[in-house]
Amino acid sequence: MLSAEAKHAIQDAYSQFLKAKKLKPRRGQKQMVAAIARTLGGISYDDEGVRTSNLPVCVVEAGTGTGKTLAYLISTIPFAEDLGKKIVVSTATVALQEQLIVKDIPDVAKHSGLEFRYALAKGRGRYLCVHKLDLELQDQRMFEATLDMFGGGESSQDQKDLFNQMLDQFLSGKWDGDRDNWPEQVEQEDWSRLTATHRECSNRRCPHFNACPFFTARKSLEDADLIIANHDLVMADISLGGGAVLPDPAQTIYVFDEGHHLPDKAINHFAGQVKLHQEENLLKQIGKSVDGLGKQSGTPMGLLQVVQAIPAAIDAISGQLKLVRHMVMSFMGEQAEQEGYHQHRFRMGLVPDELIETSVELNKSHNTLYGQVDKIVDALKSSLNKEDGEYRQQDAERWFPIFGLLLARLEAAGMLWLSFGQRDLEGNPPTSRWLERVYTESEDDIGLYSSPILAAELLAKNLWSRCFGAVVTSATLTALGRFDRFRMKAGVARDNHSEIIESPFNYPALGEIVVPSGAKEAGTGPEYNEHIVKLLDENLTLDESALVLFTNRRMMNDVKGGLPFELKQHVMTQDEFSKQEVIRQHREKIESKKPSILFGLASFAEGIDLPGDLLQHVVIVRLPFSVPDDPVDATLAEWLESQGRNPFMEISVPDASVRLIQACGRLIRTETDTGKITILDKRVLTKRYGRLLIDALPPFEKKSCVPLMQSRSFNVI
Repeated sequence: MLSAEAKHAIQDAYSQFLKAKKLKPRRGQKQMVAAIARTLGGISYDDEGVRTSNLPVCVVEAGTGTGKTLAYLISTIPFAEDLGKKIVVSTATVALQEQLIVKDIPDVAKHSGLEFRYALAKGRGRYLCVHKLDLELQDQRMFEATLDMFGGGESSQDQKDLFNQMLDQFLSGKWDGDRDNWPEQVEQEDWSRLTATHRECSNRRCPHFNACPFFTARKSLEDADLIIANHDLVMADISLGGGAVLPDPAQTIYVFDEGHHLPDKAINHFAGQVKLHQEENLLKQIGKSVDGLGKQSGTPMGLLQVVQAIPAAIDAISGQLKLVRHMVMSFMGEQAEQEGYHQHRFRMGLVPDELIETSVELNKSHNTLYGQVDKIVDALKSSLNKEDGEYRQQDAERWFPIFGLLLARLEAAGMLWLSFGQRDLEGNPPTSRWLERVYTESEDDIGLYSSPILAAELLAKNLWSRCFGAVVTSATLTALGRFDRFRMKAGVARDNHSEIIESPFNYPALGEIVVPSGAKEAGTGPEYNEHIVKLLDENLTLDESALVLFTNRRMMNDVKGGLPFELKQHVMTQDEFSKQEVIRQHREKIESKKPSILFGLASFAEGIDLPGDLLQHVVIVRLPFSVPDDPVDATLAEWLESQGRNPFMEISVPDASVRLIQACGRLIRTETDTGKITILDKRVLTKRYGRLLIDALPPFEKKSCVPLMQSRSFNVI
C-alpha cells in the first residue's frame, strides 16, 4: 500500500510546485496523479521488496495540455523513494528526451521540494571509445581483413584531422566523449570507427578503462534516483537480461512517455536480417583476420586445433549460402534478374521445406564457427593487461575489438538462420519472413529478413512480468476511443488500470477541420499530384504559417516542384536540411514576419512543437494508412484473417486514426493557439470508416465544402 508519508509527499510536492510557478491545478493532471498513485500503491511485494502482484502497469492516455510530465514525476518520485526503487523515464524521440533533461526535470527538482538525483542514459554507440581512437591515430587498425567492415580503406586526411581534434579536446577536458556534445555534426562513417559495441569492449581490461566516457557516464547512473533513457536502450538492456546498463527491472519503476511507440520499438529490436553478399564478406574477413593474427602473433598450442578447423567451417557455410542464393533466385522468378528492388514475402511466414532444411544446417554451421571464434576472443581477452596470456598484450589490445565485432555479426546471422529454420507454434502469431532482391549498378545482393508481427509476448515476458511497476502514457494510446489496439500490440493484460484523460483545451473555439470542395479520394500518379498542387494553391495563403503533411516522399517533392513560383519560394521540405535546421529556419522566418510553409512526412506529423504563430494551418494531403506492402503488417493481416477477424478494421483503421490524431495534434499546443486543419482526402466523408476517424479527433468545429457527403460529423458550408 502507498504509505501515508509517500501520499503526503505527493500532495505537498504538487502544491508547492503550483505555488512556486504560480499555476492553477489542472483537473486532468490531478486525475493522472491519482491514477498512477493508485496503481503503484496497489502493488503488493514481499519482505525483500520483490513484487508479488500481477497488475503493475498503469496506462494513461493524456490529451495535449494535461501536463503529463509533471503528473508522472510528482507521483512516481515519492513512491520510488519510499520503497528504495529506481525510476527510468523512457522516451521515443530525442526532442522529448532533451526537453526532460534540460527543462522539465530540473524544473520539478527546483520547485517541488522533492530531493532526487537524475541522469541521462545513452547506449554505447553515443560514446567515444578512447582505445579505438588511439588505434586509429596510430594506424594500427587498418588491417586488410577489416577494411570492408570499417568503411573500406585507411582513414582520410580529413578523418585524421577530426580524430586528432577529438583527442585534443578530450584530453584537455573540453569534450566528454559524448557524440551529442561534439560541437559539430559527426558523420556516421567517421563515428563508426570510434565507438564500440559490448562485444568489442574489453571492459576493465581496457588500458583506457578509467578514462572511458561510457563507463564514466554509467557511474553517474548508479547514484541517480531517476534515469532518462529511450525505448531502444530499454529494450537493448532487457534483451541482455536487464541490469546491463540500466537498473535491474525488478528494482525499477518504468515510465514510458510517448508509449504508443513501444510495441514497434520492441518488434524492431527482435527483428533479424542477413544479406548474402555481406555474409560472404564476413566469412572472408574472419578467414583473413585469423590468418593475420596467426602471422603476427603465431597460434598458441591451445588454439591450434581450433584455428585449423576454421577454414572447413567457413567452407561449409559458403557452400550452404550458394544453395540459399539458388533457392531465392528460383522463388523470385523473373524478378530476380530485373533491375531495381523486389520483395518476396512468405505467406503467413511459412518458408518452403527446402529453405527450412538449409537454414537449420546454416544455423548449426554458424554455431560451430561461433564457438571457434569465441575461443579466440576468450584467449585475446585473457591476454589483455597480462604478459603471460596466449597472445602478447599489444596484439591482444589491437585484435580483441576486431574479433569481438566479427563475433557479434556472426551471432546476428546465426539468429536469422535460426528463425528461418523454425516453424511457428500452431495457434501463436507467426513470424514474418521475406526476401529482398536489390539489383542496381551500385548494389547486387539478396537479403533475408524475419520479424515478430506483435510485441505482446515479448513485452509481457521480458518487461511487464519482470519490472516492479510501470506507467505508459501518451496523447495517443487509444484508437477509435478504445485501448484494444494497444493491449494487443503491447501485451498489457486487460485487468491493468487504463484511463483516458481529456485535453483541457476548448477545441471548438480554437480551431476547425475543413474538407474543401475540390477534395478527391486519394490516388497516385502525375494527374493526382497536379490535383493536389491545385488544391494547395487554393487553400494555402502566405499570411499564415503552414505544415503540409504527405505520406510519400516522391509525391512531396513532385508537388513542391509543381507549385506556382510565388508559393513555392516560401516552401521548405524536410529533405532539404536536418529536422532541427528546418524548424530553426521556419521559426526564424515567422519571427521575422516572413511567409513559411513546411512540407513534411510522418516524422513531422509527430514530435514537433510549433506553438502560436509558428503554426496556424495543418494540411493533411492523404489519410495516413500504412504502406500496403509492408511485410510485417501484411503477415499480421493474414494471421488475423485466419482467426476470422477483420485486419482492416482491427489494425489499418485504428493505426490510421492514431496517426491522424498525431498530425492534427501539431496545431493546438497551448490553450491560446488557434488555427485550421484542412484534409484533402475525401474518404473521410465517403467511406464508412471516415466517420470513425473524424469522431476520434479532438472536437474541433468541423466543416465541409463537399456536397453529398455521408458523414454527419460535418456541417455543410
